Amino acid sequence: MVGNIVLCIVGVLLLALVVALRIPVHARASYDQGELAAWIRYGPVKLQLFPPARPEQKEAKQPEAAVESAPAQEPEKKPKKGKRKKKPKAKINREQIFYSLEALPPILLRALRRVGRRIWVEPLKLHILVAGADPADTALLYGRLEAALAGALPPLHRVVRIEEQDIQLFLDFTGGKMDFIADVGISLRPWDVLSVGIRAGGSLLKWFWRFRKLASPPPAEMPEDQAAA
Repeated sequence: MVGNIVLCIVGVLLLALVVALRIPVHARASYDQGELAAWIRYGPVKLQLFPPARPEQKEAKQPEAAVESAPAQEPEKKPKKGKRKKKPKAKINREQIFYSLEALPPILLRALRRVGRRIWVEPLKLHILVAGADPADTALLYGRLEAALAGALPPLHRVVRIEEQDIQLFLDFTGGKMDFIADVGISLRPWDVLSVGIRAGGSLLKWFWRFRKLASPPPAEMPEDQAAA
């Protein structure tokens, strides 16, 4: 009797796990003018990933009698804390961009060949402003980006369902900074996420290790005496 109950519980848990793995996960991220927004929805549950949702601050109201009877107290002065110096961060350079354009598309395409048709991408919007101080380097980067998109998009369309595609490149030789606008939504099942992770996990780790190795060193901090002068 007890064994049958245990088997029933295990069967129900396995069935619930199978159903949970087959419910699609919807994720969407957008970036525009320095502002990033991202959220994820699983069934009826929607979670805002960025910017993090701030809980409403509720101020507790004191009774009027207590407020009148309480003597006025001066607010305590908190000691001022010194400003923490932010450590300079390494910047993404052109070698990292070129390496990613060569390494990432084959890795992702290999991982998506078996599960890709169950992945739905809607929308796929990407506007990239290619700019730089050196016209030759800017033109080279523009050409590589254009070649990478032309080579990666047709195979991607064969393995993934894409709707509302809007990808454009813009060229600027005036020495401005590179910028982009992106809006990407993806729908897939947790089982497919696990499958892609298993197939591409090792290759992605190798890419990330090489990507960090190619990073430009952060700018050196100036001594306070020189900064003041």
